Amino acid sequence: MYSDPVFISISVTDNASDPDRMIGGEVPPTDWRSLEPSCILILIITGKVIMNLFIFRARQSYVSGSLMGYCCISLAVVDFLLLFTIYVIHYFQDFNLMGFRFTTYHVCLFTQIVSHTYGILHVPFFLASGLDYYLTVVLFIRIPCSRLLYTACVVLLWTGAFAYVFLSPAASLELDADQSSYQCNFYISSQSFYLSISLVCSVLLLLILCSFEMVTFLKSLKVITYAESTVVLFSLPTRDRWPVRGGKCFMTALLFSFLGTWAPFIGLQIIIFVLCAHIPGYMDMNVPWLYFMNSFLIAVSFGLKYPDLQVTEKTFSRDPFIGWKYCVLPFMDAEHNKAMPFLKESPSSVMII
Repeated sequence: MYSDPVFISISVTDNASDPDRMIGGEVPPTDWRSLEPSCILILIITGKVIMNLFIFRARQSYVSGSLMGYCCISLAVVDFLLLFTIYVIHYFQDFNLMGFRFTTYHVCLFTQIVSHTYGILHVPFFLASGLDYYLTVVLFIRIPCSRLLYTACVVLLWTGAFAYVFLSPAASLELDADQSSYQCNFYISSQSFYLSISLVCSVLLLLILCSFEMVTFLKSLKVITYAESTVVLFSLPTRDRWPVRGGKCFMTALLFSFLGTWAPFIGLQIIIFVLCAHIPGYMDMNVPWLYFMNSFLIAVSFGLKYPDLQVTEKTFSRDPFIGWKYCVLPFMDAEHNKAMPFLKESPSSVMII
């Protein structure tokens, strides 16, 4: 279904289809009907920017703790720059800047370019962040100058993506083909579809494999109020032993914590699959989607690290949505992790999400 690039279009009635519009040539007067698709794009991208600001405001102390966090910040910056650019073009409609003529057509063009760029960054972001967690969590390697390295890596990924869009013959032909039409076609990424369905299927498969343990956990579920917050407790089958042992039990604990936050998002993904909905690239790549991948990668890293769970407080703070500490703590051996301040408290056989 998504083996080839798919495009979604909205009507564009700007008749400025001459290639000279990019180099200051004459452009026919803008049709007022062309404002409608521009307004739609502005409203959608404004919604994305507001959502980004809300997430960063609510989770500001956890945003930049990992490579994926830097990817989220860079995505929010590009979203804002796109919104600012198309709003200025929409407001002035027809103007010259440094010898270039800009019309409402360029609202479509710039959004197409960004959609193509977003569409090819899903897998690179996922693989780069996966490598980051493999080195820092599984192998427990301390990366020197991590902030500088993360920044350079993100800049390199964005530069490579934009270079591919502008220099790749296939992408250039797709953009050129739209210049002479009255439709604004937006790229639909096959990467996001296959990556999303792979992650969702992995979660569902693990849910099936751990179904017995899941039922046991649900039977022990307790909901209490602590410090004016609702806390969900699950008693673990310790058999008077500390720490809790059992790879399958640990996987179930990880799955509970993951689904406790991302179950609605997974449900939304399943609905999109069933409806075969085509999501444009500028909407498909978003901060919640990146943080969903971030939580998945952290859970996989903990699973690969088990039972040698030498995890620091910094590792737990890399996910702004899930409190992994209270999930992993019952499985950590305090005798081998005395240097970790959060293990100096009395052990508990209760998982909190």
